[in-house]
Order: sequence, then C-alpha cells, then structure tokens
Amino acid sequence: SIIALSEATMDALQLFRGDTVLVRGKKRKDTVLIVLADDELDDGSARINRVVRHNLRVKHGDMITIHACPDIKYAKRIAVLPIADTVEGITGSLFDVFLAPYFREAYRPVRQGDLFIVRGGMR
Repeated sequence: SIIALSEATMDALQLFRGDTVLVRGKKRKDTVLIVLADDELDDGSARINRVVRHNLRVKHGDMITIHACPDIKYAKRIAVLPIADTVEGITGSLFDVFLAPYFREAYRPVRQGDLFIVRGGMR
C-alpha cells in the first residue's frame, strides 16, 4: 500500500517518491508503505487507505509516526491466508486467480500480520 505526503513533508523527512517507510499507529501496530507525493495535502498530513488504517488501528485524525526504512529485505517466501468468509463459493486456484496477479511485477511491501484486499483479475 501507499502513504501520500505533501512535498514539504517529504522534504522534511528526507523522503523521495517510491521510498519505503515504516509507519506506526496505535497499540504498537506498524506496517511498511510506499511514499507518494500529493500536492493537495497540507504539510504534516498524510493520506492512507481504509485497509492501512485498520492495520494500524487508527481513525481519521489520529497521529501516526513515519520512519524511513531503506534496508527492507526481499522475502523469499510469504504465507498468505484468506479470511474464511471471503472465499466461500470460490473454486479454482486462489493463487493463480488472486495472488499471482496482485504480486506479479509489482513492488508490494508486506508486514507480518497485515491484512490486505486482493481483487480477482488484477493487472
């Protein structure tokens, strides 16, 4: 997922577009995100999607902390488990239909314990 920041905030944090950051929310929850610039945001504000807010246990207006994470390692293997009620009635290979298109040729940082939404037939 991504985090959108203003150019001034990115400059203050010495971040560039595409950098990977560790973002901390409430209850010691954290995740890794990719930085993008958004000129519509006020300085000191960040935009994250609903799934990221859920992973961080934060709501609109809550404080988060952002730390540069330049030494993130590439995983050789990850285990992705579906939430049971989201795959009821789906037949076929979940990997081929959902996960392979989601991760193929895309830099998608993941953190242990994170939830994320994958839609079928992603490009």
